[in-house]
Amino acid sequence: MWNDLKLFTGDVDIPLTEKGVTEALSGGRVVSEIDFDIIFTSRLVRAKQTALIAMTQSRFKRVPVLVRGGFYGKGKTGDENRIRLRDAAAKALETASCWMVPVYADPALNERCYGDLQGLNKTAAIAEFGEETVTKWRRSYDTRPPNGESLQDTYTRSVAFFQATIEPRLKEGRNVFLVAHGNVLRCLISHIAGYSDLEMLQLQISTASPYAYVYNGNEFAECCILPPKHDPDHPVGIMSLGVSCVKKGELDSLI
Repeated sequence: MWNDLKLFTGDVDIPLTEKGVTEALSGGRVVSEIDFDIIFTSRLVRAKQTALIAMTQSRFKRVPVLVRGGFYGKGKTGDENRIRLRDAAAKALETASCWMVPVYADPALNERCYGDLQGLNKTAAIAEFGEETVTKWRRSYDTRPPNGESLQDTYTRSVAFFQATIEPRLKEGRNVFLVAHGNVLRCLISHIAGYSDLEMLQLQISTASPYAYVYNGNEFAECCILPPKHDPDHPVGIMSLGVSCVKKGELDSLI
């Protein structure tokens, strides 16, 4: 509905549409031959829905389990009971890893916040702020809309999380499924490929069209979706980047 009305969605927490569910199933079939060890999504419900729906198509039939508190298990300071429950859940997941796959949701992967533009369509935004100003907010790298984020802000938080949390899992040879949103994936793909700021702004991201990368040592190589042959002496992590399927209308108008 938001896309049909051409509204700025940003980090408003709306669920998938019926079309989004269909696209999540389609994307899941594309990566169905990869046996994922761990899944990362944003905190937004549409990304979590996309990951869970996509995993129903996996031929390995492992059950995705949402882990409360994110990868680092952040809870209230001093809440010892919460920490004990988190640690017990993590241990249970490790024990049952043959048939379960943990899903960690983190706000670092949330879509770019458009601030005061969220909920407005392009025409209304131009009427309120002026066409030149709205265009600058939408298409520049380092300009923030009121109470919102620039693409640079989104890049900083998402890449920092990627380097601190996801790359170490890939170095261990784990297969990672990352499901996020258009601007976040634009940032991560640009980081992996070494794109300039301008190239990042021009990068188009299609919905339900996973990207796959093989991580070998300290470098990434884009690959076909089929997973590489397993070599226990040379562990290789494969990462698939999935797109939250509700975002296409906004992405088409962003560039």
